Amino acid sequence: MINRILEKIIYFGFTIFIFVVLWKITGEFWEAFVPWNYKTDLLGIFIVAPLLVLVSFILSNLSFKVIKGSKK
Repeated sequence: MINRILEKIIYFGFTIFIFVVLWKITGEFWEAFVPWNYKTDLLGIFIVAPLLVLVSFILSNLSFKVIKGSKK
């Protein structure tokens, strides 16, 4: 029971870490290549941010599967 809770906490912490890294990388590219106006801000909020959340959960899940698979 404690191991499962600890695993979930580590999983979500790792997911947040991946999201922050992706957010910073995307922000750098966004500032460099996307013109600033309200349309691009809405695009970033409603399309790009949810995609980053989805990608961070997918990468975190794949990382944990690789870690668990290498233990056996």
